[in-house]
Amino acid sequence: EVVCVKKTIKYLFTFIFLFNILTITANAMELPVYLLDAGCDAILGDPNASDSVAHLLQEVFTVIKFLAPVMVLAFSAIDFIKATASQDKDILQKAIKNSIIRLIVGLLVMVLPTLINFVFELIGWYGTCGVK
Repeated sequence: EVVCVKKTIKYLFTFIFLFNILTITANAMELPVYLLDAGCDAILGDPNASDSVAHLLQEVFTVIKFLAPVMVLAFSAIDFIKATASQDKDILQKAIKNSIIRLIVGLLVMVLPTLINFVFELIGWYGTCGVK
């Protein structure tokens, strides 16, 4: 039962992470020619307008940015509680390793939109079109 919940949460976290990457990294090279000249407003809309796709993406990314650290802390705490209860050094080492990996992935989730926007601006692509 716990394994099933843990796998489900891992798949959910993976889906959210991949959704974040795939939606942000849509580059201008893949867009039809008529949209290349139109700019970000024609593609996603204004992130400040509540009826645009960009606003919806902004809301999703905001939730992801708050959810990632909470999930990292929760899963790490669960692992450390299990390791402490079992009093096995191998399980404790595994919990430490998993916590470090989760921390790195959580930081990547937090920093990825900013990093992608910076790289896209250097290349000259549209970037994240104001979605942060």
